Amino acid sequence: METTFVGRRVEIAQVVRLIRESRLVTLTGLGGVGKTRLAGRAAEEIAGEFPDGLWLVELACLTDPHLLAETVADSMGLADQSARLQEEVLADWLSPRRSLLMLDTCEHLVEAVASLVDTLLRRAPGLRVLATGRQPLGVSGEHIYLVPPLPVEDAVALLRDRAGLARDAGDADGAGAGPARAGTAGSGAEGSGAEGGGWRGDGAEGMAALCEGLDCIPLAIELAAVQLRTMPPALLTPQLHDRYRLLTGGDGPMRHESLRAAMGWSHELCTPAERLLWARLSVFAAGFDLEAAERVCAGGPLPSALVLETLTGLVDKSLVQREDHPAGVRLRMLDTVREFGAEWLLLLGETGAVQDRHRDHYLRLARRCAAEWPGRQVEWYGRIRAEQRNFRKAFELCLADPEWSRTGLDLAGTLWFLWVCCGMLREGRHYLETALGMDTRPGPERIRALWVCAWVAALQGDLDGARERLDQCRAEDPGGSAAGYAIQIEGLISLMRGDYPGAVELLDEAMAWHMAEGDVLSGLLPCYTLAALSLLAAGRPEETMETLSEGQALCEAHGEEWSRAQMEYVFAWAEHVKGGTSGALRHARAALTAARLFDDLLLSVVCVEMIAWAVAVEGAAGRAARLLGAAQAVWDSSGLSQFGSPIFIPIRRRAVHQAVRALGGGEFNTLFAEGHRLDLGIAVKYALEEKIS
Repeated sequence: METTFVGRRVEIAQVVRLIRESRLVTLTGLGGVGKTRLAGRAAEEIAGEFPDGLWLVELACLTDPHLLAETVADSMGLADQSARLQEEVLADWLSPRRSLLMLDTCEHLVEAVASLVDTLLRRAPGLRVLATGRQPLGVSGEHIYLVPPLPVEDAVALLRDRAGLARDAGDADGAGAGPARAGTAGSGAEGSGAEGGGWRGDGAEGMAALCEGLDCIPLAIELAAVQLRTMPPALLTPQLHDRYRLLTGGDGPMRHESLRAAMGWSHELCTPAERLLWARLSVFAAGFDLEAAERVCAGGPLPSALVLETLTGLVDKSLVQREDHPAGVRLRMLDTVREFGAEWLLLLGETGAVQDRHRDHYLRLARRCAAEWPGRQVEWYGRIRAEQRNFRKAFELCLADPEWSRTGLDLAGTLWFLWVCCGMLREGRHYLETALGMDTRPGPERIRALWVCAWVAALQGDLDGARERLDQCRAEDPGGSAAGYAIQIEGLISLMRGDYPGAVELLDEAMAWHMAEGDVLSGLLPCYTLAALSLLAAGRPEETMETLSEGQALCEAHGEEWSRAQMEYVFAWAEHVKGGTSGALRHARAALTAARLFDDLLLSVVCVEMIAWAVAVEGAAGRAARLLGAAQAVWDSSGLSQFGSPIFIPIRRRAVHQAVRALGGGEFNTLFAEGHRLDLGIAVKYALEEKIS
C-alpha cells in the first residue's frame, strides 16, 4: 500500500519552477532528508509538460559506471543490442523528443553521470534532467537545490501519520516516505499511539521535541515512528544522545548524528539474530528472495532454519520491505538501512565471507538456470531478470579480484542464454570481454567464453569482432572441444554477409557435430533456425520447410520456447515468399507473442514488419503504415539496422510499397509518423490486435 506524502508544498513548487527554468536541476542533501521523494513528487506535478516521456532511473545499486547508459536505456525500454556506443543510441533516440529524465542517487557515480548528462543535454535539445545525490554533478548549466529538513509542523504531521502506519516503510530518501511494502495500516497517531505502548493524549509537544531532536529528517522520523509502539515521545527523545558513539565506539566521521541515532533505535530494538541478519543482508544489490537470504546469510549463530523467522522480524520493524514481483515474493532494504548494515558487517569482520557466499550463490543459480532452461524458460527468464543487479554484483566481486577471474569467466559463459536469447547482448559483451581480458589462462571456461563472445558480437552486427574472438577460440582449442560452435558462428557470419550457400554448408556441418555431441539447446536448435533462414534466402523453400518441421519437433521434445519463436518467424517468412498471407500473419503473431516474453527486440521488430506486410495485403494499409513507423523508430534508435539489412530489408520494402499503393504517399507519411511516435510495447499490442489501455 502507498503511504501518504506529507508536507513539502513550498519545496515542490520551487523544484517545479527550477525544472521549467533550467535543463538540469540537481537536488542535494544528506541521506534520508527526502531528495528522492521530493524529486518524484515534483516530476509528477510537471509530467504533463513532457509529452514524450518521464523516466525514473534508480542508480543506488549500480556500481559499474560502464553500465550507466545501459541502465538508463533499460529504464526507458530502449533495449539496444547493437555494438554502437549506448550514449549515442540514447542521444539519437531522445533528440526529437521532449522528455524528463530523473536520475536518482548519483553520488557514487558522479563522473559517469556528469559525462552522460552532458552528452545527452547537448544532443537532445528537448530533454531536461532532474538528478538527486549528496553532491552536485558539476555539469555546465546545472542548478543546485539543497533539500532542507521538514518544517517542524510537517515533521510532526509525518510522525503522527507514520505512528498510525508503524509497520509501513518509506522510501530511503523519502520526503515524507515512499511506497509501503509490508505490514498494515494502524489506527492513526492521535489515538492510542502504538500497540501496547500505553501512552495516551495528543502528545503534540512531545512529538515536536522528538522531531526537533531528529533534525526533522524524514527517514529518521519514519524509523522513530516504529518505536512509538512501545513508548511515548517524551521517553524516546532523551535517548537521542550519544547513540552514534554507542553504536560505533565513537570512531569515524558523523555523517548525521540524528539519523544515525534513529537507526540506532531500530538496531537496539532488534534481537541479536535480527542484527546479524541485517548486517549480512547488506551484501545484496537491491532486492533478494528467501532462498538467496538463506543461502547467503545463514551460518554460525543464525542457522538456515531461523532465517525466515528472523527476516519476518525485520519486516515487522520496517527495516526490510516485502514486494510482490512477477518472479515471486522479493524483499529489499532501504539504501540508508543497507549502508548501516554494511558498516556493521565490516565491524563484525564478515564482509569477505558473506560476499563469497553471495558470489557462489549466484554462480550456482546461473548453472541451475542453464540446466533447467528447457521447459521452464519463461519462468527462469523472469527470475534471472529480477536478480539482474545481484548478478552484476557477483560479476563485480569476481572481476575485482584476480583470484576469482576464472569464476567470472565461468559465470559469463554460463549465462549465454541470457545474453543471446533475452535481449542483453550489450551487457553480456561487456562482461565477456572484461573477463577474457582479465584471465588469459587456457581452459574450458575460457574457450566457452570465447565462442559465446563471438556469438554475441555477431548478433550485434560486429562481424569483425566476432571473427577475432572466433579465431582466438580455434587457436586455444586444439582438441576441438568447441569445434561445432565455431562452425555454427562461422555460418552465422556468412549468413549475415549474404553468403547464403556458404552459410547452408557450414550450418549443416555444425548441426551434424552438435547432433553427435548431444548439444541441443545452445547448438543444434539455433543451427536449425539459422539453416532454415539460409535455405530460404538461398531460394530453397521446400528444404526450408523440412528443416523447420524437424526443428520444431525437437523444440517440442525439449520444451524449448525461444528457438520455437525464431522458427515461427522463419515459417512466416517462408509463407511470405509463397504469398501465403494468412499463414505469414499467423506465424508472425505466434513469434511476436513469444518474443515479448523474452524481451527479444530484434525478433519483435522483424515480426512487426512481417505483420505490417500481411495486413497491408489484406487491406488494412493504415494499420500497416503505423506498424512500419513503429518498427522504423526501433531501427533508427537501436542500431539494429546493421544486423538486419541483408536479410530483412526486402520484407520492409514490400510492406511499404503495398501500403503506399493503397493509401497514397501523403496519407502513408502521416500514419507512418504516428507509428514512429509509438512505444514498442504499444506497437506490439497493436500488431497483435490486443486492447490498448
